[in-house]
Amino acid sequence: MTFVRLAPLALVALLAASCGDNDKKSATPATTAAATTTTSTTSTDPSATTPIPEPPSSKGNRLLLGVGESDLYPLLAASLSRYTPNQVRGKSVKIVRVEGTDGFWAGRGPKQQILVKLSLKGGKPPKLEAGRRADFVGQLMSAQGKSPILLGVKEKSGQRVLQNQGVYLLVSAGDLKLH
Repeated sequence: MTFVRLAPLALVALLAASCGDNDKKSATPATTAAATTTTSTTSTDPSATTPIPEPPSSKGNRLLLGVGESDLYPLLAASLSRYTPNQVRGKSVKIVRVEGTDGFWAGRGPKQQILVKLSLKGGKPPKLEAGRRADFVGQLMSAQGKSPILLGVKEKSGQRVLQNQGVYLLVSAGDLKLH
């Protein structure tokens, strides 16, 4: 009776071991599909953590969240407080609107944007202009208890976005590259 229960487990273990081949060139499509379904929760395959590609029109305008580099854009419509503290990397992100000498809204437009505050560390502020592109690495910070005006957000629409998201990005001026 015990042998009957162990036989299916042994078969599953044997199949899992045979599907563990990392050589992509020798894997058949059926083997790859089986490996993906059986190991989806424990996969170490780098392609398993790759975000879904964006439409071609926004290919260069990317906000990537954390180590797995998840796409941040779909999350911008709601609170992002649960993602703090997390690293965010911007790749060729559009400056939607400038907020003073040390801040700007980065994103695709008024409905998909996030506030970026620069840490100047006593240095001269960069020349920020709406429409320019920027690359940066920053830290997602909680905006809870911080005055939007002290963060440089003067417009009511920006204050609502900041309040809704509950976060902003803190980027060192040295980690900002303008295009």
